[in-house]
Amino acid sequence: MCLVVAQAIAQLPGRVPGKWSQGIAQTVMTRYPSALNIPFKPWCYPQGYFLMGLEKLWRTTGERQYYNYIMNWANQVVRPDGSLVYFKGRSMDDMMAGSVIVWAYQQTKEEKFRKAAETIRKSYDDYPRTTDGVFWHGRGTVGQIWVDGVFMGQMFLTKYGKYVGDASYCFDEAAKQLIGMHTHLKKGETGLLYHGWDEDKDARWADRNTGMAPEVWSEGLGWYALILVETLDIFPKSHPQYNELVKITCELMAGLKHCQDQTTGLWYQVVDKGMESGNWHETSGSGMFTYAIQRAIELGLIAETSYKDTVLKGYYGLLSKAKISLNDGLIDLYDANNGLGIQKDYEMYVTRPRKMNGQEVISSFLWGTWIVEQYYSSLKPLAEVQPCPAFACTDYSQGKVFLIENDQIVWEHDAPDSNDIWVLKNGNILFTIGHGVLEMTRDQDTVFQYKSDSYIFACQRLKNGNTFIGECNRGRMLEVDSKGRVVKEVCILPPGVKDGKKSFIRNARRLDNGHYLVAHYGGKKVVEYDENGKNIWEVSISGGAHSVIRLPDGNTVVAVADADKNPRIVEFNPRKEIVWELSNKDFPDTRPFKFLSGMQYIPEKGLLFTNWQGHGVKEKVPHMFLVNREKKILCTWGHRTEIQTLSSVFVVDCALEGALH
Repeated sequence: MCLVVAQAIAQLPGRVPGKWSQGIAQTVMTRYPSALNIPFKPWCYPQGYFLMGLEKLWRTTGERQYYNYIMNWANQVVRPDGSLVYFKGRSMDDMMAGSVIVWAYQQTKEEKFRKAAETIRKSYDDYPRTTDGVFWHGRGTVGQIWVDGVFMGQMFLTKYGKYVGDASYCFDEAAKQLIGMHTHLKKGETGLLYHGWDEDKDARWADRNTGMAPEVWSEGLGWYALILVETLDIFPKSHPQYNELVKITCELMAGLKHCQDQTTGLWYQVVDKGMESGNWHETSGSGMFTYAIQRAIELGLIAETSYKDTVLKGYYGLLSKAKISLNDGLIDLYDANNGLGIQKDYEMYVTRPRKMNGQEVISSFLWGTWIVEQYYSSLKPLAEVQPCPAFACTDYSQGKVFLIENDQIVWEHDAPDSNDIWVLKNGNILFTIGHGVLEMTRDQDTVFQYKSDSYIFACQRLKNGNTFIGECNRGRMLEVDSKGRVVKEVCILPPGVKDGKKSFIRNARRLDNGHYLVAHYGGKKVVEYDENGKNIWEVSISGGAHSVIRLPDGNTVVAVADADKNPRIVEFNPRKEIVWELSNKDFPDTRPFKFLSGMQYIPEKGLLFTNWQGHGVKEKVPHMFLVNREKKILCTWGHRTEIQTLSSVFVVDCALEGALH
């Protein structure tokens, strides 16, 4: 599965919800007692999108509160005579909420709802189109079709045809719109669709030769994916365009599977450019894709055996973007769009501000979690797939260290060039600070300090209470007492060398037998020295050794940097033979590893390691991975606003004695 983060260690109003779909529904209904107040407008697609998701939840749970919430909105927007209070019909966005009016008519058979639905249906008659009959996105967006508009328009039209009347027109029109949108917007043979097309080719974003928008936008493509499966659910199989719609759907699902980030289960803001600079995991589109793929499975359009993992990864990816608010115990959702017109270039898409709890993401999360939770009965609670709820980490590039509990930063301290950190049994934090080592309490009191004119990247509290310190430039392996006095010193610099420079040592450990296991970053090797500094075991590491662990069975695990453009984890046996290796070759589609730095062995779970991404680089790939012996990524830890890029990690209370990062 995905995600160390497991934002949820708590369920409304203080614990993880048994069903996240019910949790987000309760959250929205609590924050907005009337759907009229869901952000944007009292009548528009946000109301329709959320309420149609709530209808699904009501249908499977039978809980009357959902029914009442939907019906309350319907009665507020339709007068007793059937006239509509807020409807204008100026754009496709305005049509979508009419789906709820059709539902209200299904439930009550009240004439006012039928009349209201008929008013919306008639607004299609004079709605402007391209020369081949595809609806403009809005009456004022001359000649423009937007991929999201087809969801807005056809959600109402297909339901009107199925449950009210005029079925022949409605399904013919829906087929024309879905196929026409695909014809104009398809991106080669990828199965994906661009964000929009301008027939006149004069929009500021349109390619002057093709009229095409520049990118495949996650949420826009998500709307299209949703309407395909929602339409095919009620579309007559005898219709002459049915098979064409199935073909389009299958191609899109294959394209989505190919573009999913395998390490997080999410999809990117620009869907097919996941590894390009600045791109980020977008929550709303990810929820839509998760729903659409699972719905296509249930409709028999694609094989569950081929797509089940895609769906489950998507589900856990969604949960990684959900947090329980400390203020009110409700769910907050992160990293989504907040309404997005077509942008002129890639940079404009990926630099758009990310929104918390936007009007689209609350519904995408509801749809995506609902369909997975009602279909798969054996989902693991997120807390079961995280390695531990608390860990300390170093952010080398930002110059800080953090203690994180339940995905919240609970303690931090400035620490320039910090590269090693421990949480001690007394709760204090021991860490390097570039030219020294500090032990601090959670109250920020310093209880141990060692300073040096040499860089220091390794520290370790020994069983006798002293502290091991590896001085990089001086090449000294030190044992320092609680007063900061050196009580033992072993020099491992080569003969004639007085300064090993900054790259001589990265991580180093004092073993229980008194030996020293040292990662020589610049020397591209790992060496075991005896208690007198004699080299007794050595292996070459072409990419630069950053961290090293001696496992209980005597094998040695090395985290390798990127000097040979092959970041990896390598395990050697005592005979210096490679017995296990993990690299980007094991994940050719995503190549998630950048610079493997800190490590920790977690018994019976796997190896946890950080993925340093360089100075100033953010959100290309996850910061941290948990991988088992079978090379399955069990968890990742992704973007956080407060974190730049992690260099080392210590998971609290989960380490095996003598086998720590």
